[in-house]
Amino acid sequence: MPIDVDEVQRRKEIARATLAVAARDGARAVTIRAVAKELGGSTAMVTNYVPTRIALITNAVRAAESRWRADLEARVGELEGKDRLRAIVEWNLSTEPDDLLLRTLWVEMLSSVHTDPNGLDQREPHESRQEFVEAALAAGVPDAELAADVLFLLTRGYFISTVEDPAFWSAERVGRVARAVVDALVGD
Repeated sequence: MPIDVDEVQRRKEIARATLAVAARDGARAVTIRAVAKELGGSTAMVTNYVPTRIALITNAVRAAESRWRADLEARVGELEGKDRLRAIVEWNLSTEPDDLLLRTLWVEMLSSVHTDPNGLDQREPHESRQEFVEAALAAGVPDAELAADVLFLLTRGYFISTVEDPAFWSAERVGRVARAVVDALVGD
């Protein structure tokens, strides 16, 4: 008799196991076999839900998105206009302990686009940029589309920079950058 498995729950378990392997052994150590071992099961236990290494990484990054979304909403709350735009930029340019690990996995995911184009999450970048457009419009930025492009490129560059040299990008340094960019875009 087949076992009834909750697919959403299994994907969450796989995401946690993926993060555990990456945290302990590094992003390059994330494999289907390593994640299956972490779960205490066979590789089929993993491949039934995420068929490739990049799918493992994408699953882990997507699982973190709901936590990120809740954190962002808590941070910006009822802020409006320039204050909301600044808070969104500052949040995107912040680093929590798990973020460096997830960014390392994100870089791994990006590096595979030429071999596994389906592994890349095309939805999230568009949603992120659109959030910048909406916040820039609400802040009265004269060219909200250009502002969104600048902010999107700034935050993506920050993600990579923190993987390259996390110690250099202190909260104070990044906060100054966020304030300067928002002030320049808004016209202060």
